[in-house]
Amino acid sequence: MLACAGSLLAPLPAGAAGTEPSDNGQVLFRSGTAGYGCFRIPTVVRTKAGSLLAFAEARTSPSCADRGDIDIVVRRSTDDGRTWSPVRTVTSGNGTDPDAPHTRGNPSPVVDETGDGTIHLLSTAEQAIPVHNDVRTAHVQTSTDDGLGFSAPEPLPRFGDGKGKDWFGTGPSHGIQLTEGPHQGRLVVGAYENFGKTGRRTGFLYKDPGGPWQAVDTALTPPATAKPGEPAVAELPGGDVYIGARNETEGANRTHATSKEGGATVPAHAQTGLKTPNVQASVLTLRRTYTARPRDLMLLTSPTGTATNPDDRANLKVHHSLDKGVTWTAGPTLKTGPAGYSDLAELDNGRIALVYEGGKPAPTSREQGDWSAAHIYFRSLDPRTLGLPAGTTLPAPPPFTAPPTGRTTPDTTPQANDAHLAGAAALDPAAPDGRALRLAADGDHAELPYTRSLDPGSGDFTMSLHFQYGPLPTGTEADRRTLLWAYGMGAGTPQVWIRADPAKNRIWAWAEGSGGSAEAEVKPADPKTAAAFSDGKPHHLTLIRRGNAVELRVDGVRGTTQRQVTGTVTGPARTGFDGIRLGARPGVTTETFKGALDEFRLYRSALTEAQATALRTKDALGTPQDPAPAVRLPFQAVDLTDAPVTTPVSIVDDVSGNGADGTLVNDTYLRHPTKVTGRVDGSALKITANPDAAATEKGKGVQGVQVPFTPSLDIADRDFTYSLWFQASRQATTPQTLLTAYGSSTTAPHLRATVEWDPVRQQHHVLASAKTVTGPPVQQQRDLPALDPAKPWHLLTLTRSGDTFSLGVDAVLSTPTALTGSFTSDATAPFGLRAGSQEHPTLPGKPATHVLDGLLDDVRLYGNALTEQQIKAMYPVGGPNPKEGIKLRWSMEEGNTQIHEVMRPPAAPTQQSTPDSSRHHNHAYVRDASTHDGRTPTGSPSGSPFGKALKLGADGAVTLPYGHAEALGAGDFTVATLFSHAPEATDSQTIAWAYGNGAAERQLRLRTENVNGQKKITAYVQTDAAEATLSVDAPGAGWHHVALTREGNALKLYVDGVHRQTAPVTGSLTRGDAHQVTGFLLGSRPDGRQHLQGSLDEFRIHRSALGPAEIKALWDTNTAPAALPVVHLPFDTLAEGSYARM
Repeated sequence: MLACAGSLLAPLPAGAAGTEPSDNGQVLFRSGTAGYGCFRIPTVVRTKAGSLLAFAEARTSPSCADRGDIDIVVRRSTDDGRTWSPVRTVTSGNGTDPDAPHTRGNPSPVVDETGDGTIHLLSTAEQAIPVHNDVRTAHVQTSTDDGLGFSAPEPLPRFGDGKGKDWFGTGPSHGIQLTEGPHQGRLVVGAYENFGKTGRRTGFLYKDPGGPWQAVDTALTPPATAKPGEPAVAELPGGDVYIGARNETEGANRTHATSKEGGATVPAHAQTGLKTPNVQASVLTLRRTYTARPRDLMLLTSPTGTATNPDDRANLKVHHSLDKGVTWTAGPTLKTGPAGYSDLAELDNGRIALVYEGGKPAPTSREQGDWSAAHIYFRSLDPRTLGLPAGTTLPAPPPFTAPPTGRTTPDTTPQANDAHLAGAAALDPAAPDGRALRLAADGDHAELPYTRSLDPGSGDFTMSLHFQYGPLPTGTEADRRTLLWAYGMGAGTPQVWIRADPAKNRIWAWAEGSGGSAEAEVKPADPKTAAAFSDGKPHHLTLIRRGNAVELRVDGVRGTTQRQVTGTVTGPARTGFDGIRLGARPGVTTETFKGALDEFRLYRSALTEAQATALRTKDALGTPQDPAPAVRLPFQAVDLTDAPVTTPVSIVDDVSGNGADGTLVNDTYLRHPTKVTGRVDGSALKITANPDAAATEKGKGVQGVQVPFTPSLDIADRDFTYSLWFQASRQATTPQTLLTAYGSSTTAPHLRATVEWDPVRQQHHVLASAKTVTGPPVQQQRDLPALDPAKPWHLLTLTRSGDTFSLGVDAVLSTPTALTGSFTSDATAPFGLRAGSQEHPTLPGKPATHVLDGLLDDVRLYGNALTEQQIKAMYPVGGPNPKEGIKLRWSMEEGNTQIHEVMRPPAAPTQQSTPDSSRHHNHAYVRDASTHDGRTPTGSPSGSPFGKALKLGADGAVTLPYGHAEALGAGDFTVATLFSHAPEATDSQTIAWAYGNGAAERQLRLRTENVNGQKKITAYVQTDAAEATLSVDAPGAGWHHVALTREGNALKLYVDGVHRQTAPVTGSLTRGDAHQVTGFLLGSRPDGRQHLQGSLDEFRIHRSALGPAEIKALWDTNTAPAALPVVHLPFDTLAEGSYARM
């Protein structure tokens, strides 16, 4: 309904996003929410304007691995951390495609405080999937609007000649600007780089005012002496630069060095007297807390280990140093239990902002899933509580209190000053021109907590508000009613308020400045108007401060003006009530305004008379050329703070990037199982045949890895090679499964390899069995070599080359056997892949059987047949693995084999799923459905359909859990699908429903419904700013295509490739916070009603608006557009079970 006023930056999703208080502080980034698998690597800076910017890596995979599809995100606070903006993406993608999977990391911000306030964000980037000769690059982005928006990444130099290809990292921690010495104004950020196996260089990236970024590093540090990494920097008295780093030399203390040239040179690192786990730490010299002079006291935060394991990432502690970081004194523990990376910033009031990785909010044990980076927290520390030495000069900062969580209604400006709804305050859909805030009882109101962006200080401002009330109940005619109260209370206290005063027939305003006050009033011009405009009709008011004058207008009529207000209208200390309350007076239950309020705006300027008059139209002043409001509450949506529904997800990343991520079988470990040294790279997976006997404090034990069928596993009748490394028990006499794929029955298509015991020969051997759809089963066998402690690992290969099949054990290949035909068929829903065990074919729950008792490592599928020479080269330790043609790779590395909680509905006991063929692999749950032939393309000479389609049963639905790809925000999008429906049905039939369900919740829906006796296709969206509806005649029986696009502020509906209707739309469909949100539900409402009586096929989501020709091509021939989808469900496969990544 309403157009956003001011200049909105397109990448920023508008709307509310709160934080969840806990004993650890505020949960700032809750892993598994906001569309991401986890958040890691927090950093924080205070801007020149006093805002806090908290950055983090937003990692898509539930494994939380260091490499993969990772974005850099930020949350912003303008009230010292009491409230925070939504999670906003700062950088993503590969530079040309923001939706492409890419690894962005190591956020390292630094602020030009002595200059223009520009924020510089340094970071690194690399391919999400390792490729040959991939180079990790460094970048910088800038923000000139206090962190609301950032420029595109620009390249930065690396150390040495800049041509290194080994690991390079910025920070990760905040940088500094030198305020003393000959290099005042210089920006300095820590960085480090590996140089082969010979050592590491650690140093700085620095920038002088007006100059380019430059890199300077130490000489190579031999690993035997020290291996400093992830450096943090601090300014010392006189402008020297301290650099402290973790020391990756086993058992060593932290390292440090001091640059005497302001970061232009770096001496060799020495070990400090402080030993911590091998983990990043943050350092900060303080300006407002010191012993003799500012910056002579340095803080460091880091985990300190446990009594039983000093290397454990646990027990975050603060330390202080009085000798420039040479020695450290331990202070209080800030977080008991698991904790990880951290960063610090000093606030203007002397408090210290701390962001850190920590365990779950409630005390939990590791077997319950706790780990050092379960969430990212924020805490505001009072330096008086940090155990600093006697005689320290300490500030006396105000207390820190965060507002309680609860329902909010979003501010649609980038400032995200969302209003909390108190009492029974609700949005009334029956307002004359859209929703409005309805206040009906004492205590009902909307409250904007104080932020700097709401603080006009001693400057000009404009407040605008629509209101409606009356007629007045008998006996209350003389009662005052508060429309607005802001900034303070009490005689002589700076404040602003607006009241309805029926007893004196006026709207009455008061502005109390620190040096004088002024009031203004407006009375109805028409004597027939009810007292103080209480006639039940909509009215509009503006209150403007212009210099020392206060002007009040109601319905464009200007009332009395006084010119005595001087000084600031807000108090200097943030104590007591200091925000803006709409509809009630703080501290009392009387004077509640009972009626409707709408379209509240605050401008940090005095609008002209023409602009103030224009605000009587609610969608006025909405162009980029108009003044930008500091807050705009259109009262069009309510955001809930429901706790997220999370599910433990075990995952073994498919590091090939093809989406066949594995799930650990029969596992209750909530991190990585007992770490075992692997044959390839670092770790392997321990498989336990008897889990009860192997029970530990962490869980029952792993009995394999499995994935339902995905397109990348479909080898059909083509060449392939499966390879894996294993160790198998030599005491076992029952079969031990190494790998099984495509089927579990010996008479159905399958591919299987097991370790068998031959009691006659007293010999273990590997038995391989293969059967295609059309061919007979074939078997091959090779004996396991005698057990050799020096060579405990064995290499398995299964290869089809042309029409032959061969088994390889330790690079010795069997004589090829004839094998023809496809392992998969259009007529089947094939089994996927499982390593380490098989499903029991008859027992309930299909428990694991024929379990390997041993180790698995590096399972791979190649889409080509490896040659005998390639396989032989793989076998020696350090031998090369072919890098081309990999369709699947389970590396079993610790960082890629995890169990964490993510926001998604739990899988049903007999769950079915369907794979997403996009590069984001947003696989979906399926309920009560079956596959059948899809639609026949228009004009197709063969009459062949678009592959399979999904036939929905009476309770059928497809659930696409909420992920970053589905978070459409305020951006362009296309949602499109083929469907059939029952035209004769009287009930509405849901095609797609996303996000929310209740009245005024953000949502998107497509459905057929009966409107005045006619069958319609209706599209509806509710954003934070407005709602929009499109409705056109629905087609009859048979296959049809519907597409909903958003391009800028235009919402378009297409049916069967033809554009049918357009409607205006503004605002954001989604919010970035830690609360519950639903993804896309296809074929059903969220409450399980209004099922689609028909079928679905070729469901797509694009993060762009497809054009008419592209949409027509989807309908005519299913021709994919040039723009890649972020979700594509072709419904060709209906697999048993659920995927690790949904």
